[in-house]
Amino acid sequence: MGRAAQRIGGAIDGPSIAPDGDSGKMHDIAVRTLAQWILGGKYAPEAALPREDELAELVSVSRTTIRGAIKVLIAKGLIETRPRVGPRVRPRDDWRLLDPAVLSWHPDIRKDQELLSSLLEARRIIEPSAAELAARRATAMDLAAIESAYLGMQRALPNDIELVCDADLNFHRSLIYASHNVVLRGLVGTIDAALRATFLISNEIMASQAETLHVHLEVLECIRMRDSSGARKAMNSLLNYAAKDLDISGQSILSE
Repeated sequence: MGRAAQRIGGAIDGPSIAPDGDSGKMHDIAVRTLAQWILGGKYAPEAALPREDELAELVSVSRTTIRGAIKVLIAKGLIETRPRVGPRVRPRDDWRLLDPAVLSWHPDIRKDQELLSSLLEARRIIEPSAAELAARRATAMDLAAIESAYLGMQRALPNDIELVCDADLNFHRSLIYASHNVVLRGLVGTIDAALRATFLISNEIMASQAETLHVHLEVLECIRMRDSSGARKAMNSLLNYAAKDLDISGQSILSE
């Protein structure tokens, strides 16, 4: 996920200077810069943003570009506009924090312990139950998909971090689909977003993936052997490694 983790330098401490190029690039810079200012705390929830012309000067883009960026951030729940008031940061509860784009804009997600803890808690609610159901319901095709993802991780280690992360995402995605629960399947995007956040902030992602490979295999084998309680336990063990990677201390009651 290295390419996904690239950020626009200086977006938090000062204005971003738009490089020569098309309007699309300037639009992306404006969106990312404003989002980072909000997610990074420069503009707190309920705070009013500067006027459109001031923002355009700060970001070194046109007012039209700022208008377009504001529309994007409105759609992501970060800001709202009111007549005669202008753009204002919305309450944090309204932010679409599980949107992959929003997560990628975060200037330093490792410092956002509330978000990291919430992501892990969401995974503890969803994935062990999905693993338990998969052990009961997985078809031969489901097992093949989970195994293929596991083997993809195994082959990519220790040389290709991009392929490792993609295979890991496929592993968890395939496991949830194997639960054959339509509600859990609808939460695949939540798990993807949580995993991508982990990949974006981990400084030792390759070592972490190598360390957890055997636990992924344990999850797979428990599902293959129709061991539902074992699958739940193995998935919780995998999430304990995730907590370690995210530097989240303490064990949730959900891990029991």
